[in-house]
Amino acid sequence: MKPGSDKEIKLLNRNARVRTRRLKLAAYAAAVAAGFSTAAVAQDSVTSPAKLPRPGYEYDGFEIGGLEVDARVDASIDYSSNVFRTSVDEADDFRVHINPSLSVAKEVGSGRITAEGHMGLRRHFDLVRENSTTYGGSLNYVVSGEKAQNFSATLGFDRNIERRADPETRAGPTDRPRKINAFLAEAAYTRSSGRIRTTVAIGTEKYNQLDPAEDDRDMQIYRASVTVGYRFASSLDLFALVYVNRRDFRLAQDFSGVNRDQNTYGAIFGVQREIGNRLHGKMGVGVFRTDPKEDTILPANTGLRLEGEITWSPRDRTSLNFGISRGDVATVRSGASTRVDTVARFRIDQEIRHNLLASLSIGYVDLRYRGESRDNLKTIGGTARVEYLFDRRTSFFASAEYDRRSARDPIDKYKEKILTFGIIRRF
Repeated sequence: MKPGSDKEIKLLNRNARVRTRRLKLAAYAAAVAAGFSTAAVAQDSVTSPAKLPRPGYEYDGFEIGGLEVDARVDASIDYSSNVFRTSVDEADDFRVHINPSLSVAKEVGSGRITAEGHMGLRRHFDLVRENSTTYGGSLNYVVSGEKAQNFSATLGFDRNIERRADPETRAGPTDRPRKINAFLAEAAYTRSSGRIRTTVAIGTEKYNQLDPAEDDRDMQIYRASVTVGYRFASSLDLFALVYVNRRDFRLAQDFSGVNRDQNTYGAIFGVQREIGNRLHGKMGVGVFRTDPKEDTILPANTGLRLEGEITWSPRDRTSLNFGISRGDVATVRSGASTRVDTVARFRIDQEIRHNLLASLSIGYVDLRYRGESRDNLKTIGGTARVEYLFDRRTSFFASAEYDRRSARDPIDKYKEKILTFGIIRRF
């Protein structure tokens, strides 16, 4: 069979879906329990043209003493029409981004250990107070045992900054970007027996705002979930998920005098289905319930929980993906008990030529706060991107982005256009 032929591509796509269908269910369950949108996480589908075989352009890293090493640097220059992302005192600027990353993996028995580190350097031409340096790393261990058992554990740390588009931000245009330390620890155990697959997952996240003026936003999240899946047919999986989250703020009260500690409980029932070789997806529908500690000030809330994703590949080199999610999200806004996000995304991936890839994505985000701080933010945006693979180690890319957010407060409203040109170099 000729490498890169249509027959090989079809076979690889089919095998990839079979191998990853249940792994995606586990990742999907973890995302739901963590309280963030899978639409924002899973950008490339299994059948994305970017994953097709490309003889002469495939990069597999290199080995040193039994270690698998993957090193790369992304460098770009972009123009933003609204750096502070507000309708008040808009300012534009050019920026340089340099993002190196390194991943080292080693097989240990039936397991695999992966260590990863990354850094982000952003430098502005004029608004130099917006310059930032971020960095982080993670350590992951995955083991596949006998009797269809799997275990994974991850530890991670990130020094990040608060983004100007963050709806939680208090920083004004004259303030420097807020620095945040984030810690992550999570583990999951999966066991399969016949048609039934069970996954138990636990995790914790800790967020530390380094500016003393943001002390009331420091918090820790504890989460746990149990997922039971049933293979109803070779191309159909049913699953049920129950989860609980605990949000514990470091200070007893925020600066408005409200205790925002709370528990969130939820359950989701769903299905994952593959129809032929071209259409596959998953959908889960459920309910969540928030239980604030100060229920007289921040009332409890019951709402719809929704997570879904559908991918259609009309041709081997074309992929259309739609994702939607709705649920409770952790908030650090003073006086708010809950933030409910609704996210919808549509993306098209196309291989124009063997070494020329293109994508177009459109997104919609609706944010609603409950409690004393009531507000509603809606954002609509889109991104077009083209990547040219020069060889197996080098590629060039260009992208154009547009975002528009509507809000009651003019400070929260904005329109922004970004043009980017960059290079990716792999070593």
